[in-house]
Amino acid sequence: MEILESIRRSGTIRNIFSRHEQGSVFAADGYARALGVPGVCITTSGPSVANIISGLADAYADSVPLVAITGQVPRHLMGTGALQDTPVVEVTRPITKRNYLVLDVKDIPRIVKEAFYIAKSGKPGPVLIDIPKDVQLETMVPNWEEPMKLREYESSLPGPPSDILLRNIVGLLYESKRPTLYVGGGCLSSSEELRRFVELTGIPIASTMSALGCYPCSDEEYSLQMLGLYGTVHANYAMDKCDLLLAFGVRFDFRATGKLENFASRAKIVHIDIDPVDIVKKKKRKQAIMSISADIKLALNGMNSILEGQKESRLNFSSWRKEIKEQKKTRTNYPILSINHEDVIHPWEVVQILDELTNGNAIICTGAGEHQIWATQFYTHRHPRHLLMSGGFGPMGFGLPAAIGAATARPDAIVVDIDGDGSFLMNVQELATARAENIPVKIMVFNNQHFGMVAEWEDHFCASSRSYSFLGNSLKPSEIYPDMVKFAEACDIPAARLTSKMCIRDEIRKMLDTPGPYLLDVIIPLEEHVKTTVMNAKVF
Repeated sequence: MEILESIRRSGTIRNIFSRHEQGSVFAADGYARALGVPGVCITTSGPSVANIISGLADAYADSVPLVAITGQVPRHLMGTGALQDTPVVEVTRPITKRNYLVLDVKDIPRIVKEAFYIAKSGKPGPVLIDIPKDVQLETMVPNWEEPMKLREYESSLPGPPSDILLRNIVGLLYESKRPTLYVGGGCLSSSEELRRFVELTGIPIASTMSALGCYPCSDEEYSLQMLGLYGTVHANYAMDKCDLLLAFGVRFDFRATGKLENFASRAKIVHIDIDPVDIVKKKKRKQAIMSISADIKLALNGMNSILEGQKESRLNFSSWRKEIKEQKKTRTNYPILSINHEDVIHPWEVVQILDELTNGNAIICTGAGEHQIWATQFYTHRHPRHLLMSGGFGPMGFGLPAAIGAATARPDAIVVDIDGDGSFLMNVQELATARAENIPVKIMVFNNQHFGMVAEWEDHFCASSRSYSFLGNSLKPSEIYPDMVKFAEACDIPAARLTSKMCIRDEIRKMLDTPGPYLLDVIIPLEEHVKTTVMNAKVF
C-alpha cells in the first residue's frame, strides 16, 4: 500500500488496477512485448506472488523484459510461518533472470536501477524485487547516483561479433545455391536490419511463431511465413531442401523443427543468438558449422555493411525462390473443410476478414489453443511486435490481459484479442479492468463450448469422449453456456454474438468502430480443428 500510495501521489506513473494478479503480470507482459521495454507489475505477498508465477515463467521462456515488485512480511517474521510468509526468492529463482530481497532501504535505488538494466540487456527476461513490509515503511534520502554492482553480469554479456566471422558467413552465401533464413523471437528488435539483409541477399525467410512480422508476411517474393508443425508447406519445404540454413535468434524449438535429426538435414547451419547458453546446448540444438553468441542487430548490421561493399558481385537466388514458389502453388495452407453447411462460421475465414478490415495493421493478442494457430496462419503479419502470444510456456488466459497491456502501451493502435472460450474464461475478470480503465481492447472469442485443442486429441486418442474438454452445461448441452455476452454486459461492455456466416463482415466492422472495449462471441463448430501442414507427419 505504501508503494501504491506513493505512485498515486506522484502523478507520473499510471497504475492499471487489475482484478487478479495473473491478469496484472500478463498485462505487464503484453505491454513489454508491444514496446520492447520492461513492463512492470506490483503485487502483495504470499498467494499474490504465487499468482504471478505463470507470468514470470512465460516471460522467462519468451525472453520478455519484466520487473515484478512484490510485498513480503516484515523481516523479523520471515521464515516463521507467519500469515503469507513465502520464500519468494527461492520460489522464483528458476524462472527469473535475477531476483532481489531488499533488506536495507538504502539499497532500493541501486536495486531498481539494476533490475531494469538486467531485464532489458543481453537476452531479456523477468527480474523480481521482494520488499518486506517494514522496509517499505522506512524513510531515507535516496542516493540516485549509487553505481550498479553488476561487474560479473556485465562481463557475461557478449561483445560485438567478430568481423572475420561475419565475413566467413557472407562467404558461405556465395558458395550456396539454396540458402534459407530461419528467424526467431531474437530478431524482434532487429526488423529493419533483417529486412535490409533480405533485400541485399534475396534469401527466402521463414519465421517461428514468435517472430511473425519481423519480416512482413505480405511480401510474396521472399516471405515463407511460418515454419514448423503449423507452418506453411513451402516454408517446411525450404527447410528440408536448403543447403545453407541461417538460424538467427532461434533455439531450435520442437514445434519449429520436429525431430532434430531430420530438420535441415542437407544444410550447413550458421547459428547466431545473444544467449551463449542456447549456443552451447549441443544436446538440444542442431550442430552448426559456425556459432556466434552476439546481438543479432550488430551481426546483421555488420553483414549488411560487408554486402553493401560487394556490389560488383551480387547474389542471385531467383531460381531457388522460384522452386519454393512452385510448392506454394500446388499445396496450400488452407485446411480441408470438415463441415460444408453454407451458414457455418469457419474461424480461419473470420481471421481473414479481420485481416482485410484492419489492413493487417492491428496488434493481435491470443491465449493458448486452436485460436492461437488460426491467428498465426490466417492473419497477414506485417510488423514486428504486432503478434503477442505465449510461445515457449503456453499459459491459457494470456490473451485478454496481454491485450490490455498492449493497448495501454500503444493507444494509437487497434488491439484485438483473438481468444478461445476456454482460454478467455481463465482471466475473464479482466473485462472489469478494461471497462474501469476504458481501455479500447477488441475481444473476439471463438466459442465451440470446448477446450478445442484437447477435443482434437480426444478425437485421435480417446474415441471423442469429451471427458476432458466440454465446457458447456451437461444438463442443457444444446445451449450456449456460459454466456460470454452476459459476462461483457455485466461489466458494461458492449457485446454481440455472431452465429451466421452472412454477418461476419458487418459484425467485425461494428466491433472495430465501437469506441472503447467490445466483445464479439463467435460461435464455431467443434469439428473445425486446426490442421498441421508439414510435408511428412513423421518429422514431428
